[in-house]
Amino acid sequence: MGKVSIRDVASLAGVSIATVSQVLNGKGSRFSEKTKAKVLAARDEIGYVPNASARSLKQGTNMLIGVVVPSLQIQFFGNIVQKMQEYLPENTSLSIMTAERHAADQAIETLVNSGAHGIIVVSQLTEPVAISQSLKKRGIAMVVLENHDELADADAVYASDKVGGRLVAQHLLDLGHKHVVLLGNQLYTDNLLYRTAAFKETMLAAGAKISEVTTRNLTKHAGRAAAMAVSITQATAAFALNDELAVGLISGLTAHGIRVPEDMSVVGYDDTDYAEFFTPALTTVQQPVDLVVKAAIKTVIERIKEPDMTRQVTAFDTKLITRSSTAPLM
Repeated sequence: MGKVSIRDVASLAGVSIATVSQVLNGKGSRFSEKTKAKVLAARDEIGYVPNASARSLKQGTNMLIGVVVPSLQIQFFGNIVQKMQEYLPENTSLSIMTAERHAADQAIETLVNSGAHGIIVVSQLTEPVAISQSLKKRGIAMVVLENHDELADADAVYASDKVGGRLVAQHLLDLGHKHVVLLGNQLYTDNLLYRTAAFKETMLAAGAKISEVTTRNLTKHAGRAAAMAVSITQATAAFALNDELAVGLISGLTAHGIRVPEDMSVVGYDDTDYAEFFTPALTTVQQPVDLVVKAAIKTVIERIKEPDMTRQVTAFDTKLITRSSTAPLM
């Protein structure tokens, strides 16, 4: 079979070329779900890839890697993108999009339509299995930093959130804290679910009490806004699911006259740059961003060059960094 075109997709689906174009570019809201499903099924059946994504690597042209992250305003994700730019090999470039949940699924299609040979997904996907299978049929490489348990056939690189959650719990237990607050988000990604599950399991196994406070997002502002709700639990320690929340929480607690760590210990997650320099310096879990990024880039490039290689899964341990935001229970 020769080169597959958008005309072939339209013919197989029994719709116009314009319909195919609009559906594949996320502009098909006026079409029925049945029509959209036919278009996507036809695309996957014949392995259609837009002209911009046609494989020309053997001719020495640049390799384009698409990256989908939830936000660049949260420093952890900004660090990931920065490291990717630093470790990118020659003749390879990045195309970066920020998107969460439903938007992340469409962002992948947009990157493919823009010519990406492979995708690194840092955001949570709504339909990870369907997207993975679709990209595989079309010869587009994908490496995920989320969804790593659910995707049995997708390459994955991640730092163990289960280890991280246990480290936080054990640290607080060792300090004598038996009533803790879990400060998290209203919507959890897979990684956050693993993190919280391991934390809760370890705390509850030791007979500790856990109060939960949820926020609208994982930002400093959300952490500060949650300070009152955290304080009225009467807990002696708090585990915030990222450093942004933790820093905001400490700021809010201080404004309410609650001292950290004298009155309440606070632990964050990610070990972002400001964690060490905040006052008090933040106890947090360090994710090996350098190692994760290097492995993700290496894996996606290998998958582009060798589409049929066995599935690659690379996991790294996390590390607790103890600073002055936590103290023994007095």
